[in-house]
Amino acid sequence: MKKSGAVENSAGGKLFNFRPVLFSAAFFALGIAFAYGRRYFGLSFWWLAAGIPAFVLALLFSAAKRKAAAVCAALALCFALGTLGFSAEISAFTEGSRYSGEYAVTGTVAEKKEYDKISVLLLENVTIGGTKEQGKINATLPASLSASVAVADKVTVFGKVETNTEAFDDYGFRAEEVSGRVRFQIDVSSLTVTGKSKNPFLAVRSRLVETLYAGMDEESAAVTCALLTGDTSGIESGLLENVRRGGIAHIFAVSGLHIGALYAFCLFLFRKTKLSACPRGIKFFLVAALLFFYGGVCGFSPSVVRACVMCIVLYAHMLIGVKSDLLESAGLAALLLLLVRPSFLFEVGFQLSFAACLSIGVLSRPLKRLSFKIFKVKEGPYLGERVKKSVASFVSVSLAAQLGTAPVLLDTFGYISLWSLLLNGVFVPLVGAVFAGLLAIAFVAAMLPLAAAPVLLYVPSVLWSAVLLVFHAFDFSLPAIQGWRFGRGAVLYYAALCAASDKINLSAKARGVSALLLAAGTVLAVVGINL
Repeated sequence: MKKSGAVENSAGGKLFNFRPVLFSAAFFALGIAFAYGRRYFGLSFWWLAAGIPAFVLALLFSAAKRKAAAVCAALALCFALGTLGFSAEISAFTEGSRYSGEYAVTGTVAEKKEYDKISVLLLENVTIGGTKEQGKINATLPASLSASVAVADKVTVFGKVETNTEAFDDYGFRAEEVSGRVRFQIDVSSLTVTGKSKNPFLAVRSRLVETLYAGMDEESAAVTCALLTGDTSGIESGLLENVRRGGIAHIFAVSGLHIGALYAFCLFLFRKTKLSACPRGIKFFLVAALLFFYGGVCGFSPSVVRACVMCIVLYAHMLIGVKSDLLESAGLAALLLLLVRPSFLFEVGFQLSFAACLSIGVLSRPLKRLSFKIFKVKEGPYLGERVKKSVASFVSVSLAAQLGTAPVLLDTFGYISLWSLLLNGVFVPLVGAVFAGLLAIAFVAAMLPLAAAPVLLYVPSVLWSAVLLVFHAFDFSLPAIQGWRFGRGAVLYYAALCAASDKINLSAKARGVSALLLAAGTVLAVVGINL
């Protein structure tokens, strides 16, 4: 096998293995963060001097000075592009037409969320008062008005329209509005359904949701809809909160677990069926097309795009016989997403997705070695050894992901569930095993008359009812780590994780000392912030 795209720099006195795409994405993200600080906090240009050590390191630990100079120039360009991209996105969001008054609005329902007495529709392809507008609109209306409305419906609504020109409020930057292009909001007083959208992604999603609710009890349908599309709006709030407190809400956010299961199913078909005779180019096209189509049905969320890009890159490497690199693949996915929507950087979903992925890439190998020692795993053909090896590997990957996401979870939601490792050990393998089959059954049912749905979906409905009994019977709100936040201490925390990994070319003793010092700094910073 050939070497990966990451340059293997463990020799020659280099401190770290330079990965061009990952570092480009990191500097692009730093540029976005700098533009954010400039716009909302008046950050001085003198802060750019903080980046000088990174360039000094690149010069000191590169054998070829010309190459180091080119690397510095490329990273500086990525930083500048990130700064300009975020500034341009915010300008596009805040500029343009502004409304404050009653108007007739037409649009296509892209999302529908239902609450006790109200519904919220996300409309795209919006026309306000006869004028075609760039951006989407959140329509709030009484639940009675939305009863007959479904995703992919074309609607005309009337009410008071306001423009979301503020990209900053008392609680911080509203990244979801900016990245989602939700430029307007309307309080609806009347609504009329005028037709159906021809958008294939919305049409498929609408039919899929309709089929699930026709073939399953309401709770099972809501959970299945969340698992297959990422839409949790139908799940009862108490149940959803208990799932979150259990630390496994990510199974309802379509991401690497789901896309990976679908990708594995595709590989199975190409290896075990007559499709194995297809040319490599056809195989690649089919896998990429299927993942892209499913990503569209799920709305191309950051976690979905990240997982799709990584699986497609992984498959391309596999077909041409090149060893893949998880960190480079994650860097490519992040760079593509941030090029399209720089504000994704501030979305919680983006942060959790990449924090988990990158921490697995950085920590899983050292944690796996440690877990092998703890579980006393030995190489051999015996079933017991294979089971111990699988358990140790899963624990190391799961723990790496939880360590990586801890600061984001605490700072955003205020707690980290101590049930997470146990419940993930049960539900992640379960979802991985049944996801592709459940998705296939749901799509087959959606292509048939609705009368066939209760028959095809009977077993999944019964199984979901049994599984959900766990969350109805037990309260997972405690124990948990809560009441703390990392704040700026997260920088030291992630530096400590990197120092503890095998990605820094130092002796084990030097890495251990560095990690301990950085961990001590993290503790002092976190305590100082929370006192």
